[in-house]
Amino acid sequence: MRSSLAMSAAVLAIGVGFAAGARADDGVNLYVGGSVGVADVRSNGYANVDYYGFDERHAGWKLFTGIRPISPLGLELEYLNFGHPSSGANYSYLSADSEAQAVALFAVGYLPIPLPFLDVFAKVGPSRLYQKTTVYYPTSCNGGSCPQYSGVLHQDIWTTSVAYSGGVQAKFGNLAVRAEYERIGGNSGEPDLISVGASWTF
Repeated sequence: MRSSLAMSAAVLAIGVGFAAGARADDGVNLYVGGSVGVADVRSNGYANVDYYGFDERHAGWKLFTGIRPISPLGLELEYLNFGHPSSGANYSYLSADSEAQAVALFAVGYLPIPLPFLDVFAKVGPSRLYQKTTVYYPTSCNGGSCPQYSGVLHQDIWTTSVAYSGGVQAKFGNLAVRAEYERIGGNSGEPDLISVGASWTF
């Protein structure tokens, strides 16, 4: 929770700082916004080895701030929270839960379409992903009877990787409404988020 709040505060602080600097220059298109949607949280267990195969959906959200100094190109900073889903028993564990959150810095490219109120964009850039997974599993069964929880596995992983995204947005003056898909690279599963949101340009 503390790391989530810290990341959120950092994104908002940067956005406010950019906005304060942009007020003196009407040519700078600085914006801030947020989105909500459905996230898919994946965790493979140990690096790229599919040890317990956690893959569950949960509500997710993000905060973002960006700048678009020229029409075809921009830069966007995001904090993404993919939620904290849990799962019942499968072939390798009795229950599990996982959470994922990330910070990403994107270069944004906009298609040159002849509709000034509509943007189609793609994004790519470096990301820092945090994943925390807890798994409860049986270690032995005697006579067909297993204890409820025989073992507990905790795993915390930080990954620096590449994130990518694509979406579309409609603009209504300073307000823009967007729909977007994005995925964060990771060593122990790659979470993604399908979201809708809004931004305000200063």
